[in-house]
Amino acid sequence: MVKFNKFIILVLLVLICSFVSKSFSQENDSEEFEQNEINIDGGSEAPQDTSMETEQVKVIRKPNNYLLEIVFISIIIAYAVNYFVGQNTNRELIKLWGKKLQPVFDSNFAKTGNKGTFTILKVNASTYSFLCTGRINCFGLQATLDLKKRHDLFSVIMDLVGYGNPDRMTIEIAINKENMDPLVFALVKSKAIKKFKSDNNDVDLFCSKYTGSGISGLASSFGVLCDTEVLPSLLLKSEALQVINQNENLVECMHFSDHSLINPKYPKALRFVFKFPKQSEMDKLALLTKMAIHYIDVVANLELPKNYKAKADKLRDKAKEEIEKQAKLERQEELQKKKYEKKLKEKEAISKLTPEQQRKRDEKEYKQQLKKRTGAGGKTKIVLG
Repeated sequence: MVKFNKFIILVLLVLICSFVSKSFSQENDSEEFEQNEINIDGGSEAPQDTSMETEQVKVIRKPNNYLLEIVFISIIIAYAVNYFVGQNTNRELIKLWGKKLQPVFDSNFAKTGNKGTFTILKVNASTYSFLCTGRINCFGLQATLDLKKRHDLFSVIMDLVGYGNPDRMTIEIAINKENMDPLVFALVKSKAIKKFKSDNNDVDLFCSKYTGSGISGLASSFGVLCDTEVLPSLLLKSEALQVINQNENLVECMHFSDHSLINPKYPKALRFVFKFPKQSEMDKLALLTKMAIHYIDVVANLELPKNYKAKADKLRDKAKEEIEKQAKLERQEELQKKKYEKKLKEKEAISKLTPEQQRKRDEKEYKQQLKKRTGAGGKTKIVLG
Protein backbone atom coordinates (compact mmCIF):
# COMPACT_ATOMS: atom_id res chain seq x y z
CA MET A 1 0.00 0.00 0.00
CA VAL A 2 2.87 2.37 0.77
CA LYS A 3 4.39 1.63 -2.63
CA PHE A 4 1.03 2.39 -4.24
CA ASN A 5 0.88 5.78 -2.47
CA LYS A 6 4.40 6.57 -3.68
CA PHE A 7 3.36 5.63 -7.22
CA ILE A 8 0.38 8.04 -7.08
CA ILE A 9 2.61 10.88 -5.87
CA LEU A 10 5.22 10.11 -8.54
CA VAL A 11 2.56 10.25 -11.27
CA LEU A 12 1.32 13.61 -9.93
CA LEU A 13 4.84 15.05 -9.91
CA VAL A 14 5.44 13.85 -13.48
CA LEU A 15 2.16 15.43 -14.64
CA ILE A 16 2.90 18.73 -12.91
CA CYS A 17 6.46 18.86 -14.29
CA SER A 18 5.14 17.99 -17.74
CA PHE A 19 2.55 20.75 -17.48
CA VAL A 20 5.11 23.36 -16.41
CA SER A 21 7.55 22.32 -19.14
CA LYS A 22 4.87 22.29 -21.83
CA SER A 23 3.48 25.64 -20.71
CA PHE A 24 6.95 27.20 -20.77
CA SER A 25 7.78 25.88 -24.25
CA GLN A 26 4.44 27.07 -25.63
CA GLU A 27 4.97 30.56 -24.22
CA ASN A 28 8.33 30.71 -26.02
CA ASP A 29 6.72 29.50 -29.27
CA SER A 30 4.02 32.15 -28.91
CA GLU A 31 6.65 34.88 -28.40
CA GLU A 32 8.57 33.73 -31.48
CA PHE A 33 5.38 33.73 -33.52
CA GLU A 34 4.53 37.28 -32.43
CA GLN A 35 8.08 38.46 -33.27
CA ASN A 36 7.84 36.99 -36.77
CA GLU A 37 4.50 38.69 -37.23
CA ILE A 38 6.03 42.07 -36.34
CA ASN A 39 8.84 41.58 -38.85
CA ILE A 40 6.36 40.78 -41.64
CA ASP A 41 4.27 43.88 -40.91
CA GLY A 42 7.38 46.03 -41.26
CA GLY A 43 7.89 44.86 -44.92
CA SER A 44 6.86 46.59 -48.13
CA GLU A 45 4.13 44.13 -49.02
CA ALA A 46 0.50 45.00 -48.44
CA PRO A 47 -1.00 43.66 -45.16
CA GLN A 48 -2.68 40.31 -45.51
CA ASP A 49 -5.62 38.78 -43.74
CA THR A 50 -4.49 37.64 -40.27
CA SER A 51 -7.51 35.47 -39.54
CA MET A 52 -5.52 32.30 -40.31
CA GLU A 53 -2.74 33.43 -37.96
CA THR A 54 -5.29 34.03 -35.17
CA GLU A 55 -6.64 30.55 -35.69
CA GLN A 56 -3.12 29.15 -35.44
CA VAL A 57 -2.55 30.99 -32.15
CA LYS A 58 -5.76 29.54 -30.75
CA VAL A 59 -4.81 26.07 -31.89
CA ILE A 60 -1.42 26.44 -30.19
CA ARG A 61 -2.95 27.49 -26.86
CA LYS A 62 -5.71 24.90 -26.65
CA PRO A 63 -3.46 22.00 -25.60
CA ASN A 64 -2.18 24.17 -22.74
CA ASN A 65 -5.75 24.51 -21.40
CA TYR A 66 -6.42 20.81 -21.86
CA LEU A 67 -3.22 19.90 -20.04
CA LEU A 68 -4.18 22.10 -17.09
CA GLU A 69 -7.55 20.38 -16.88
CA ILE A 70 -5.91 16.96 -17.12
CA VAL A 71 -3.56 17.81 -14.23
CA PHE A 72 -6.40 18.99 -11.97
CA ILE A 73 -8.57 16.00 -12.81
CA SER A 74 -5.61 13.69 -12.15
CA ILE A 75 -5.08 15.30 -8.74
CA ILE A 76 -8.75 14.82 -7.84
CA ILE A 77 -8.69 11.19 -8.98
CA ALA A 78 -5.42 10.55 -7.12
CA TYR A 79 -6.84 12.11 -3.94
CA ALA A 80 -10.01 9.99 -4.17
CA VAL A 81 -8.07 6.78 -4.87
CA ASN A 82 -5.62 7.52 -2.04
CA TYR A 83 -8.54 8.21 0.33
CA PHE A 84 -10.05 4.75 -0.13
CA VAL A 85 -6.69 2.97 -0.29
CA GLY A 86 -5.47 4.78 2.86
CA GLN A 87 -8.66 4.00 4.78
CA ASN A 88 -8.40 0.35 3.79
CA THR A 89 -4.72 0.22 4.85
CA ASN A 90 -5.56 1.57 8.31
CA ARG A 91 -8.50 -0.82 8.60
CA GLU A 92 -6.28 -3.81 7.79
CA LEU A 93 -3.68 -2.61 10.31
CA ILE A 94 -6.35 -2.41 13.02
CA LYS A 95 -7.55 -5.92 12.16
CA LEU A 96 -3.99 -7.20 12.54
CA TRP A 97 -3.65 -5.35 15.86
CA GLY A 98 -6.87 -6.93 17.11
CA LYS A 99 -5.82 -10.39 15.98
CA LYS A 100 -2.49 -10.16 17.82
CA LEU A 101 -3.69 -8.44 21.01
CA GLN A 102 -7.13 -9.96 21.58
CA PRO A 103 -5.68 -12.99 23.44
CA VAL A 104 -3.72 -10.62 25.71
CA PHE A 105 -6.81 -8.60 26.70
CA ASP A 106 -9.12 -11.63 26.94
CA SER A 107 -6.76 -13.35 29.38
CA ASN A 108 -6.48 -10.28 31.65
CA PHE A 109 -9.94 -8.67 31.62
CA ALA A 110 -13.45 -10.02 32.13
CA LYS A 111 -15.03 -7.67 29.59
CA THR A 112 -13.31 -6.56 26.38
CA GLY A 113 -15.01 -4.01 24.15
CA ASN A 114 -18.10 -1.85 24.69
CA LYS A 115 -20.70 -4.46 23.79
CA GLY A 116 -19.35 -7.43 25.68
CA THR A 117 -17.46 -8.66 22.63
CA PHE A 118 -14.03 -7.69 21.31
CA THR A 119 -15.06 -4.42 19.65
CA ILE A 120 -12.71 -1.71 18.38
CA LEU A 121 -14.44 1.66 18.01
CA LYS A 122 -13.64 3.85 15.02
CA VAL A 123 -13.34 7.50 16.09
CA ASN A 124 -12.31 8.74 12.64
CA ALA A 125 -10.39 7.49 9.61
CA SER A 126 -7.09 7.41 11.53
CA THR A 127 -8.11 7.03 15.20
CA TYR A 128 -9.52 3.95 16.93
CA SER A 129 -10.38 3.23 20.55
CA PHE A 130 -10.68 0.08 22.63
CA LEU A 131 -11.97 -0.40 26.19
CA CYS A 132 -11.78 -3.29 28.62
CA THR A 133 -12.86 -3.69 32.25
CA GLY A 134 -13.14 -6.36 34.91
CA ARG A 135 -9.78 -6.71 36.63
CA ILE A 136 -8.55 -6.31 40.19
CA ASN A 137 -6.63 -3.17 41.18
CA CYS A 138 -8.02 -1.05 38.33
CA PHE A 139 -11.26 0.41 37.01
CA GLY A 140 -10.39 -0.37 33.40
CA LEU A 141 -8.05 0.10 30.47
CA GLN A 142 -8.41 2.25 27.37
CA ALA A 143 -6.22 1.84 24.30
CA THR A 144 -6.20 4.65 21.75
CA LEU A 145 -4.71 3.88 18.35
CA ASP A 146 -3.53 6.98 16.48
CA LEU A 147 -2.56 5.89 12.98
CA LYS A 148 -1.03 7.84 10.13
CA LYS A 149 -3.55 9.81 8.08
CA ARG A 150 -3.05 7.57 5.10
CA HIS A 151 -6.39 8.68 3.62
CA ASP A 152 -5.11 12.27 3.31
CA LEU A 153 -2.83 12.74 0.30
CA PHE A 154 -1.18 15.84 1.80
CA SER A 155 -0.32 13.90 4.99
CA VAL A 156 1.09 11.06 2.88
CA ILE A 157 3.37 13.52 1.07
CA MET A 158 4.49 15.06 4.39
CA ASP A 159 5.21 11.57 5.71
CA LEU A 160 7.34 10.72 2.66
CA VAL A 161 9.50 13.82 3.18
CA GLY A 162 9.97 13.00 6.88
CA TYR A 163 7.44 15.27 8.62
CA GLY A 164 4.74 12.70 9.40
CA ASN A 165 3.84 11.13 12.75
CA PRO A 166 4.28 7.39 13.32
CA ASP A 167 1.48 4.96 14.18
CA ARG A 168 1.03 5.05 17.96
CA MET A 169 -0.81 3.17 20.68
CA THR A 170 -1.58 4.93 23.98
CA ILE A 171 -2.67 2.76 26.91
CA GLU A 172 -4.35 4.51 29.87
CA ILE A 173 -5.22 2.55 33.02
CA ALA A 174 -7.27 3.96 35.93
CA ILE A 175 -6.00 2.54 39.24
CA ASN A 176 -8.19 2.07 42.34
CA LYS A 177 -7.63 4.93 44.78
CA GLU A 178 -6.87 2.74 47.77
CA ASN A 179 -4.35 0.62 45.85
CA MET A 180 -1.66 3.17 45.03
CA ASP A 181 0.90 4.94 47.19
CA PRO A 182 1.69 8.60 46.41
CA LEU A 183 4.13 8.57 43.51
CA VAL A 184 4.96 10.24 40.21
CA PHE A 185 7.26 8.33 37.88
CA ALA A 186 8.06 8.76 34.20
CA LEU A 187 10.37 6.98 31.80
CA VAL A 188 10.88 9.12 28.70
CA LYS A 189 13.30 9.53 25.83
CA SER A 190 16.13 11.74 27.13
CA LYS A 191 15.75 14.26 24.30
CA ALA A 192 12.04 14.67 25.10
CA ILE A 193 12.30 15.20 28.88
CA LYS A 194 12.00 18.99 28.77
CA LYS A 195 8.88 18.91 26.61
CA PHE A 196 7.40 16.06 28.66
CA LYS A 197 7.74 18.10 31.86
CA SER A 198 6.09 21.13 30.30
CA ASP A 199 3.22 18.98 28.98
CA ASN A 200 2.59 17.18 32.28
CA ASN A 201 1.86 19.41 35.25
CA ASP A 202 2.26 16.66 37.86
CA VAL A 203 5.78 15.84 36.63
CA ASP A 204 6.74 19.51 36.58
CA LEU A 205 5.29 20.01 40.07
CA PHE A 206 6.71 16.99 41.90
CA CYS A 207 9.76 15.87 39.91
CA SER A 208 11.87 19.04 39.97
CA LYS A 209 14.56 17.56 42.26
CA TYR A 210 15.02 14.06 40.91
CA THR A 211 15.76 13.83 37.22
CA GLY A 212 18.17 11.25 36.00
CA SER A 213 19.52 9.19 33.16
CA GLY A 214 22.00 6.37 33.14
CA ILE A 215 19.87 4.15 35.38
CA SER A 216 21.66 0.84 35.84
CA GLY A 217 20.57 -1.63 33.15
CA LEU A 218 18.47 0.94 31.23
CA ALA A 219 19.26 1.98 27.66
CA SER A 220 21.05 5.35 27.49
CA SER A 221 18.37 6.83 25.22
CA PHE A 222 15.94 6.98 28.18
CA GLY A 223 15.73 9.35 31.11
CA VAL A 224 13.78 8.91 34.36
CA LEU A 225 11.75 11.50 36.26
CA CYS A 226 10.40 10.72 39.73
CA ASP A 227 9.35 12.46 42.93
CA THR A 228 11.43 10.18 45.18
CA GLU A 229 14.78 8.66 44.21
CA VAL A 230 13.80 5.15 45.34
CA LEU A 231 11.21 4.62 42.57
CA PRO A 232 13.53 3.49 39.72
CA SER A 233 14.84 0.56 41.77
CA LEU A 234 11.29 -0.42 42.80
CA LEU A 235 9.66 -0.12 39.38
CA LEU A 236 12.39 -1.03 36.90
CA LYS A 237 13.10 -4.66 37.63
CA SER A 238 15.26 -6.81 35.36
CA GLU A 239 12.30 -8.37 33.47
CA ALA A 240 10.83 -4.97 32.62
CA LEU A 241 14.24 -3.53 31.70
CA GLN A 242 14.81 -6.41 29.30
CA VAL A 243 11.51 -5.77 27.49
CA ILE A 244 12.11 -2.00 27.37
CA ASN A 245 15.67 -2.33 26.06
CA GLN A 246 14.72 -4.92 23.44
CA ASN A 247 12.02 -2.55 22.14
CA GLU A 248 13.91 0.70 22.68
CA ASN A 249 12.75 2.16 19.35
CA LEU A 250 9.07 1.47 20.13
CA VAL A 251 8.80 2.77 23.71
CA GLU A 252 8.07 6.52 23.85
CA CYS A 253 7.04 6.94 27.49
CA MET A 254 5.75 5.30 30.67
CA HIS A 255 4.00 7.63 33.12
CA PHE A 256 2.63 6.61 36.56
CA SER A 257 0.94 9.26 38.70
CA ASP A 258 -1.39 9.76 41.66
CA HIS A 259 -2.17 13.25 40.25
CA SER A 260 -3.02 12.32 36.67
CA LEU A 261 -4.91 14.86 34.55
CA ILE A 262 -6.19 12.26 32.05
CA ASN A 263 -9.56 12.14 33.80
CA PRO A 264 -10.35 14.09 37.02
CA LYS A 265 -12.57 11.20 38.11
CA TYR A 266 -9.55 8.86 38.14
CA PRO A 267 -6.54 10.82 39.48
CA LYS A 268 -4.40 7.70 39.91
CA ALA A 269 -3.45 6.34 36.53
CA LEU A 270 -0.81 4.66 34.39
CA ARG A 271 -0.07 5.75 30.83
CA PHE A 272 2.06 4.07 28.18
CA VAL A 273 2.83 5.31 24.66
CA PHE A 274 4.25 2.82 22.16
CA LYS A 275 4.99 3.12 18.46
CA PHE A 276 3.69 0.49 16.07
CA PRO A 277 6.36 -1.90 14.76
CA LYS A 278 6.41 -3.37 11.26
CA GLN A 279 3.37 -5.51 10.52
CA SER A 280 5.58 -8.61 10.54
CA GLU A 281 6.74 -7.71 14.08
CA MET A 282 3.35 -7.01 15.70
CA ASP A 283 4.18 -9.57 18.41
CA LYS A 284 6.51 -6.92 19.89
CA LEU A 285 3.52 -4.67 20.55
CA ALA A 286 1.73 -7.58 22.21
CA LEU A 287 4.74 -8.06 24.50
CA LEU A 288 4.78 -4.36 25.45
CA THR A 289 1.04 -4.50 26.17
CA LYS A 290 1.59 -7.47 28.50
CA MET A 291 4.22 -5.42 30.31
CA ALA A 292 1.81 -2.48 30.68
CA ILE A 293 -0.90 -4.73 32.15
CA HIS A 294 1.66 -6.32 34.47
CA TYR A 295 2.43 -2.87 35.91
CA ILE A 296 -1.16 -2.63 37.23
CA ASP A 297 -0.33 -5.15 39.95
CA VAL A 298 3.22 -3.85 40.41
CA VAL A 299 2.02 -0.32 41.21
CA ALA A 300 -0.99 -1.48 43.24
CA ASN A 301 1.16 -3.70 45.47
CA LEU A 302 4.05 -1.24 45.74
CA GLU A 303 4.76 -0.04 49.28
CA LEU A 304 7.08 2.90 49.62
CA PRO A 305 9.52 2.82 52.56
CA LYS A 306 8.17 4.98 55.41
CA ASN A 307 10.74 7.76 55.02
CA TYR A 308 10.12 8.05 51.26
CA LYS A 309 6.36 7.94 51.70
CA ALA A 310 6.64 10.74 54.27
CA LYS A 311 8.72 12.72 51.78
CA ALA A 312 6.13 12.14 49.03
CA ASP A 313 3.29 13.23 51.35
CA LYS A 314 5.25 16.35 52.33
CA LEU A 315 5.68 17.25 48.65
CA ARG A 316 1.94 16.93 48.11
CA ASP A 317 1.07 19.00 51.19
CA LYS A 318 3.43 21.72 49.99
CA ALA A 319 1.95 21.56 46.49
CA LYS A 320 -1.55 21.79 47.97
CA GLU A 321 -0.57 24.91 49.92
CA GLU A 322 0.92 26.47 46.79
CA ILE A 323 -2.23 25.69 44.80
CA GLU A 324 -4.46 27.18 47.52
CA LYS A 325 -2.20 30.25 47.73
CA GLN A 326 -2.34 30.68 43.97
CA ALA A 327 -6.12 30.28 43.99
CA LYS A 328 -6.39 32.96 46.70
CA LEU A 329 -4.23 35.36 44.67
CA GLU A 330 -6.36 34.74 41.61
CA ARG A 331 -9.54 35.48 43.59
CA GLN A 332 -8.02 38.72 44.90
CA GLU A 333 -6.97 39.74 41.39
CA GLU A 334 -10.46 39.01 40.12
CA LEU A 335 -11.96 41.11 42.93
CA GLN A 336 -9.61 44.03 42.19
CA LYS A 337 -10.47 43.77 38.52
CA LYS A 338 -14.20 43.96 39.27
CA LYS A 339 -13.67 47.00 41.54
CA TYR A 340 -11.65 48.73 38.83
CA GLU A 341 -14.31 48.01 36.21
CA LYS A 342 -17.00 49.33 38.58
CA LYS A 343 -15.07 52.60 39.08
CA LEU A 344 -14.65 53.02 35.34
CA LYS A 345 -18.40 52.60 34.82
CA GLU A 346 -19.10 55.16 37.57
CA LYS A 347 -16.72 57.67 35.94
CA GLU A 348 -18.39 57.16 32.58
CA ALA A 349 -21.81 57.68 34.16
CA ILE A 350 -20.65 60.89 35.93
CA SER A 351 -19.18 62.31 32.72
CA LYS A 352 -22.62 62.05 31.11
CA LEU A 353 -24.38 64.05 33.91
CA THR A 354 -25.36 67.69 33.51
CA PRO A 355 -23.69 70.28 35.81
CA GLU A 356 -26.85 70.45 37.95
CA GLN A 357 -26.99 66.66 38.30
CA GLN A 358 -23.31 66.56 39.24
CA ARG A 359 -23.88 69.23 41.93
CA LYS A 360 -26.73 67.25 43.48
CA ARG A 361 -24.66 64.07 43.37
CA ASP A 362 -21.70 65.79 45.08
CA GLU A 363 -24.00 67.11 47.83
CA LYS A 364 -25.42 63.63 48.39
CA GLU A 365 -21.92 62.12 48.63
CA TYR A 366 -20.84 64.85 51.05
CA LYS A 367 -23.78 64.12 53.36
CA GLN A 368 -23.04 60.39 53.27
CA GLN A 369 -19.37 60.97 54.14
CA LEU A 370 -20.36 63.35 56.95
CA LYS A 371 -22.77 60.78 58.36
CA LYS A 372 -20.02 58.14 58.38
CA ARG A 373 -17.63 60.44 60.25
CA THR A 374 -20.24 61.18 62.92
CA GLY A 375 -21.54 58.58 65.32
CA ALA A 376 -25.06 57.28 65.85
CA GLY A 377 -27.67 59.99 66.31
CA GLY A 378 -25.60 62.47 64.34
CA LYS A 379 -23.31 63.24 67.32
CA THR A 380 -19.64 63.86 66.66
CA LYS A 381 -17.29 61.52 68.53
CA ILE A 382 -14.67 63.34 70.61
CA VAL A 383 -11.74 61.38 71.97
CA LEU A 384 -10.05 62.91 75.02
CA GLY A 385 -6.36 62.16 75.31
